[in-house]
Amino acid sequence: MQKIPLSLAEPGMILAKPVLREGGLVLVAEGTELSEALLGRLKSMEIEAVTVEGVPVNLDGPGGDASAVARLARLDHLFRRLAADPFMARVKEALHQYFQLKAASGRGAPKDCR
Repeated sequence: MQKIPLSLAEPGMILAKPVLREGGLVLVAEGTELSEALLGRLKSMEIEAVTVEGVPVNLDGPGGDASAVARLARLDHLFRRLAADPFMARVKEALHQYFQLKAASGRGAPKDCR
């Protein structure tokens, strides 16, 4: 199972988790196969990411955005003295997910993260 940006989702991928609207309303059920039409509807509803079965997108490979890949590689070093702090562990995990998605989508990090 892998959470990916909607921009990387392709027809034929199968949802591993339902797509929910704020408040928990199910928009698309788990197990649904994505189609061009469904992807277009999700985009128009401003859904940013979906969780699909398997690992269809290599988020760690060299093909992504180099600056996001470099930032991802430095996270362990930057947070090395904060391992005992639960809040900072959540911050590190959020940054890890963010830079994985940016590296995969090839867009890099926004300027304020540099």
